[in-house]
Amino acid sequence: MSSSDPAAGFTARSGHCLCGSISYRFDARPEIVVLCHCDDCQRHSGSAFSVNVLVARDAVDIKGTPKTVQTIGSENGHPRDRLFCGDCGTPIFTILHERPDIVIVKAGTLDDRTGLAPSAEVWCRRAQDWLEPSPSRARFDGDAA
Repeated sequence: MSSSDPAAGFTARSGHCLCGSISYRFDARPEIVVLCHCDDCQRHSGSAFSVNVLVARDAVDIKGTPKTVQTIGSENGHPRDRLFCGDCGTPIFTILHERPDIVIVKAGTLDDRTGLAPSAEVWCRRAQDWLEPSPSRARFDGDAA
């Protein structure tokens, strides 16, 4: 379920894991949508990058109990809590310890993925060599900050 009214500045979105054991909803406009090419995101997503939707943590309502594994960012050494479904294994959220007020929602778990074009890419030095850079996105060799 998704509704969007850009004039009002309000967006409500929902999503779930592959099997439906974990679902969520957030009633906040994402801070930013970012493609991350870091080694950890490639491994976590099983793909060439992760599409990350950064949302205020207090705006996210989670139904079910995701499992958590804590990792240390191989690129920057910061701890990350990676939340996933313990039944089907779907990666759903990441929490950065240096930004505990933010939840990174894995875009592929959203029920409606429209209107969330990434505006930046991070860890581009780790990007697959067959990916073409987009001139419409800011690009950073490492973290954006």
